[in-house]
Amino acid sequence: MLNFLAFLFALTLLVSVHEWGHYRVAVALGVKVLRFSIGLGPPLWRWRKANQRQGQDTELTISWLPLGGYVLMLDEADGPVSPEQAQQAFNRKPLWARALIVAAGPVANLVLAVLLLAAAAWWGQAEPAPILSTPVVHSAAEMVGLMGGESVVAAGVISNNASRASLESLTLEPISSFIELLPTATEALSHGKDWVLEVQAPEASGSDLRRVRLLFSHLPPLNPSAKEEQVSPLERWGLGGPRAAALIGKVESGSPAALAGLVPGDEVRKVLGRSVPDAQFLRQTIRQSVDFGHAKPLVLEVIRSGQVLEVQVQPVVVMQGVQQIGRIGAVVGSTPRMQWVAHGVIDGLLLSIQKTQALTTLTAQMIGQLLIGQGSLDQLGGPLTIADQAGRSAHLGLTAYLGFLGFLSISLGVLNLLPLPMLDGGHLMYYLWELLTGKPVSSDWVNVLQKVGLVLLVAVMVTALVNDGIRLLR
Repeated sequence: MLNFLAFLFALTLLVSVHEWGHYRVAVALGVKVLRFSIGLGPPLWRWRKANQRQGQDTELTISWLPLGGYVLMLDEADGPVSPEQAQQAFNRKPLWARALIVAAGPVANLVLAVLLLAAAAWWGQAEPAPILSTPVVHSAAEMVGLMGGESVVAAGVISNNASRASLESLTLEPISSFIELLPTATEALSHGKDWVLEVQAPEASGSDLRRVRLLFSHLPPLNPSAKEEQVSPLERWGLGGPRAAALIGKVESGSPAALAGLVPGDEVRKVLGRSVPDAQFLRQTIRQSVDFGHAKPLVLEVIRSGQVLEVQVQPVVVMQGVQQIGRIGAVVGSTPRMQWVAHGVIDGLLLSIQKTQALTTLTAQMIGQLLIGQGSLDQLGGPLTIADQAGRSAHLGLTAYLGFLGFLSISLGVLNLLPLPMLDGGHLMYYLWELLTGKPVSSDWVNVLQKVGLVLLVAVMVTALVNDGIRLLR
């Protein structure tokens, strides 16, 4: 039931805001709106607002199929219009006005996304504390002297040739969670600059802070088989993730970990006689257990139910790209220490704008890959997938659900801007033609393109529904 209610609320909100964008701009530009409908098909309820703007008599309806909506405007293309109302017809408005009305729906969705993501930032959520794990061997983080266990209080970017004095005077961004390290790490990578962290050593007081400068020149080359966008910026700098205890989690049946007798909940204290400070250290040791194509056995000292046990596990050798690494077939690491992070009004709004921009770009890229055949149609999800994700996010809490609504609103806005007939982007494509040629697209061509657009949309919907069915049967 929660999935259905979360899905219904999401669709109603996003469709209402989208159509409201069209409606408000149309009314502001003097177009008469005949009907504002949430949902498709025959109306279930209909009413008219009192005190409507002069010249307006809009019928508000809720229709039985909550998978869309529409704004019906006075238009001579739909039938005769009386002379006294002709100036209120959509088709009589100048090109710029028609374009603004059509674009207002997707823009309203993007504005809604900013507000939803800002609300999520203002409300806050539990995020991993910015405590560093053991750095990757030979990484920029290790070369600068980080050991693991340091707490990051601020981060920033500095040019490669900046002086030591410039480093100390550099204004850094405050860091409240491990996730907040990502923007500056990404910025430094993308601009080829050094990354600066202000850290506090374990057990140190708040005044014992130092700045470390991770050099861009110390970054190791990417694995030839790895794509740059698939490698986390934090991994490139040598930070695998937030610090977590070296606990054994899920153990795969028949795996080396299972054969050795490891069970979920085992805490690994030593490996090959060396103390294990965190999960990252143990994961690295397992990965690096391969020598000349063979993995050496690892002797682990574990604590189980208060008892100290010695377990010998034989990793298997697997290929990761062109590199051989060791695996034991178990999840290594507990949940990192979490803390509640909420942002102020301005910071939350700026963060939401950045997220909206990033998600809009990502969504456009994914759609572009689908259109040129580089993406998989398996990525398409229909109403069942959306309902499932809505329910999952609602179960996780208000912040997760607001974030899901924001992403869905961005997706709806970007999709509607595609230059396909029957979508807002298709109409904007017609107006671009009119701008360039000085005359509108002929009605014959519009009819043909509308039919092509309908076929394409139906094909996409059928594919999404088939994908839903496949996921349901798995």
